[in-house]
Amino acid sequence: MKKAAVIGFPIIHSWSPKIHNFWLNEYHIRGSYDKVELKPDDLAKFILDLKKNHYCGLNITIPHKESASKLCDKLTKNAKILGAVNLLTVKNGLLEGRNTDGEGFVESIKESFPNIKLSNSSIAIIGAGGAAKSIAYALDKFSPKKIIFFNRNIKRAENFIKSAGIRASALELKDINNHQNGFTILINATSVGMLGTKGDLKIDFKKYRGLDVFADIVYNPYKTKNIIAAKKLGIKTLGGMGMLLYQAVPAFEAFYGKKPIVTESLKNYMKKFMR
Repeated sequence: MKKAAVIGFPIIHSWSPKIHNFWLNEYHIRGSYDKVELKPDDLAKFILDLKKNHYCGLNITIPHKESASKLCDKLTKNAKILGAVNLLTVKNGLLEGRNTDGEGFVESIKESFPNIKLSNSSIAIIGAGGAAKSIAYALDKFSPKKIIFFNRNIKRAENFIKSAGIRASALELKDINNHQNGFTILINATSVGMLGTKGDLKIDFKKYRGLDVFADIVYNPYKTKNIIAAKKLGIKTLGGMGMLLYQAVPAFEAFYGKKPIVTESLKNYMKKFMR
């Protein structure tokens, strides 16, 4: 029986077991998927003992994504550039790290808006953390008209742009409501708005001219305050559940040898846990 898990600290917030166990039942696969709370000091030993403990792989969540990447024998190109992994598998005795966050976002937006042309889009990304970087790197492959990071720490975004070699620029977060920016896609790639987090991200959607889509990677609540505000003005919206589900697809396939499908029944099942 194949065994996998998600590790983090804390780990109570993770919904990965719900997703993977849904698929295990759906496809009648003999396997297990659990969550393991792991303090940073215990990370290296746990990962290096994976094979001995009969794990076929792990999902990695905060705060271990960067540290886990340094323990891998092999990294995919994007994981190496991002310096973080959310998926770790054991292949021929070697640990391989991947980062599937960005591709999860791309699959989600393509599913929700199949006619969208990312190459014709002007994209604004709020944040410059791990999720923002992964999304920007994935979107850059489509050669959009422009990608701009909005972050309090511009230097952090600029350093990533330079190291990743992507076509993007950075502005201060306070400039986010400048109507002259002219974006067609706006993405909140921070955890602001997530149930239990502090702070507020105030976006004045009335100042945006030509904004077609507002995406929020927050998945709980199902509809954030900003998604509700954008909808009221007729702006298309995308919540974070799609990214959550699609980033799990390559992990499940790597663990259990079956590529799962993100179905309406899975989405409805996950909605039960959202507010």
